[in-house]
Amino acid sequence: MILKVLERLFNIDDIDCKWGVRFMFLFCVLARCAVFFNPYSDTDFSWLNGWMSNFESADQTTRLTMDVPMTSGNVVFLVTAFLALFITFTMGVLYSGLYVRYFRRKNSEKEDYEGIPKPLSYGKILKKFGLLFLFYLAVSIPFVIVNSNLLLIFCIGFPLVFTAPACYLSGDKGMFNSLPYVVRLTKGFYLAHIRSLVLVVLAFFFTDAIAGLVSYASMTAFYILSAAFSTWITFTFGRYAGMAYCAMTDKKVRSTINNEKEGKIG
Repeated sequence: MILKVLERLFNIDDIDCKWGVRFMFLFCVLARCAVFFNPYSDTDFSWLNGWMSNFESADQTTRLTMDVPMTSGNVVFLVTAFLALFITFTMGVLYSGLYVRYFRRKNSEKEDYEGIPKPLSYGKILKKFGLLFLFYLAVSIPFVIVNSNLLLIFCIGFPLVFTAPACYLSGDKGMFNSLPYVVRLTKGFYLAHIRSLVLVVLAFFFTDAIAGLVSYASMTAFYILSAAFSTWITFTFGRYAGMAYCAMTDKKVRSTINNEKEGKIG
């Protein structure tokens, strides 16, 4: 039973648009590999320790005039790293919407799923994804410089809101209405979400450790394997977001249908 649950969770290829997902996966892996194989990027940040020591020991006036000795290659590396992470994240979000469509299309003809909303077309999902992509792009810049003290709040609140993109891409709610909707919907599922998300996080650390072992033999293999593993885990997050949203809406619809039937019988 547990093995079937794990297979269902981590098998990102179990979806109707297999080749579309495979293309997304390959694109993300190439984007993440480009961070390290870009001939114009510079991964040498050895200057940072010395600069930080000088910055901490300097007075307030001197700090204002100190330049950061960052090379143009360092800038290229940081920009490509950010873009690769952003692309992988948004592709994972898109995967969650594709999974909701797959689930609803798969179960639309079953009698006990008569209350489930009809799946959106790929065109409508991509249109919604385009708007979501621009929204995330607008908020991602200030988010990366937010105070690290908010990390704990993010970890606590993430299980409440991580299904919001799946809700929006499903067409059930608008971009901003999806957030309060899934928070209400998550009542009774919070601990279950934490359990499954922790499982995915553990899988990330496990695959990261495997990639780390490969680095002793070949750094090139390490970069490629690390990119593939991180993309797979990101898509797994997206898959679970879609699965969780479908499970929550499925239970709500079934409960509503049963209440209506009991009311008619009564």
